[in-house]
Amino acid sequence: MGVPGFDEKLRLSSRLVQELYHKYNFNMYDDIPYGYAVLKVIETGDGDGEAFFIYANSAFLSMTDNADADVKGRSYREVMGYLSSNVYTHLCSAAHCKEKAVFFDNVRKDGPWFDIMAFGTLQDGYCAMTLFDTFSLNGNSIENEDLAEADRVIVKTSKMIHSKDDEFDINIHRALRFIGDCLKCEKSYIIEYYHGQPIIRYEWQKDENVMDDDLAPELVMERIRYVEPLICEGQILIFEDIEKIRNESMPLYELLRSKGTRSMILAPYYVDSSIVGYFIIDNYNEKNIRVVKYLVETLAITFFAEIHSRRLVEKLTFMGIHDQLTNVNNRNAFNLRIQELEGMDCSVGIAYADVNGLKMINDELGHDSGDARIIKIASILSRVFLRRDVFRVGGDEFVVIVPDISKEEFETKIEYLKKISKQLENEESSSAADISMSYSLGSIWSDTCFELDALLKKADEYMYEEKKKYYKKVGHSR
Repeated sequence: MGVPGFDEKLRLSSRLVQELYHKYNFNMYDDIPYGYAVLKVIETGDGDGEAFFIYANSAFLSMTDNADADVKGRSYREVMGYLSSNVYTHLCSAAHCKEKAVFFDNVRKDGPWFDIMAFGTLQDGYCAMTLFDTFSLNGNSIENEDLAEADRVIVKTSKMIHSKDDEFDINIHRALRFIGDCLKCEKSYIIEYYHGQPIIRYEWQKDENVMDDDLAPELVMERIRYVEPLICEGQILIFEDIEKIRNESMPLYELLRSKGTRSMILAPYYVDSSIVGYFIIDNYNEKNIRVVKYLVETLAITFFAEIHSRRLVEKLTFMGIHDQLTNVNNRNAFNLRIQELEGMDCSVGIAYADVNGLKMINDELGHDSGDARIIKIASILSRVFLRRDVFRVGGDEFVVIVPDISKEEFETKIEYLKKISKQLENEESSSAADISMSYSLGSIWSDTCFELDALLKKADEYMYEEKKKYYKKVGHSR
């Protein structure tokens, strides 16, 4: 049966799908042990509409009995046979309202039932859908009452993570504490790999007044080194009683026992078949191990999906306000700084700096040499002032804007910059291997920011006066 306004064979533009696929690097989800799909959701306003697959990993296709691996751009109804109102409602809420949902449903008519998580991703109108096979735990199922209680814990944890009342780190800590209370454990923590080394990114322990040295970086690395060989891909690791691993891994047993660990659950998180982090519970007292396993598996995905999304947003935000060549602030950040300071009743020091002879360097020695000079200028300015106050506003032009600085301190720093420039100028050589340089500098200080545009213009004029003097002395104009 067709959907009003939609053709069951309607597909998204392959160009749009490919652009999104490459932009967001969906293949990082190919090997995670859970069903994962990304969809574009069309909402009609009358409770009906359609969803289109942007991506689905092999686990998702296998769990939904879909043999066709190429689902990109195809409608949900075409791939799954039908779209239940329950699933569609949650997809809409996730895609258009950014409301995370955890629910229990079958995604194919007369097909198996799954625990499903839907949450907003990419941008408005898109969501991710994750499937968990709750009933494949050693052939046993979780009682409905236990499952309902576990789902309530997952939903409450998700709400804590997404709370807007506090900072993200505080919300994560609150969620870890809540999980610790629910599982009656002594520690709950999240490990991420940073430059190849496992570090504890977030952690909670029952007695927060006690300094816990077994979470020190070197001990974390030691624990992970012993644990990783025991992990089967796609599975979490459960030690209900560490006495049972004495013969299997004596070094790990001795390490855990020496730190008072009696039981542990470790859920790895994968990207491109590589472990990028763990969610770990130590010394839990919940007796229903199937409920614990279900909770830890699901919460690991919840935590890392949110952390991954946050890292992506932070990266995009950083790229939006930082210059990619020099890593100082860019013109976008410069404009924001001007908006923040305009009209404020505080002192401000402003300096313009421009690389001398950059065109000649680019023409005679190549753009790599020119870039090296630009990077060196940024480094010098960032050492004398703070990196947060340095902005690259053009190819070879930098601006320093320092609020709430005394005239004496600002002028001392400016004189030091001029001294460095003079030293570089004296060292300047025609050797192609030499990347020494000089720069022209113009500055101004004011006790208020009431006429910031005028101050910027004046500092710029002073810089160009210095540049004219330089070019007059060297005998060329650029």
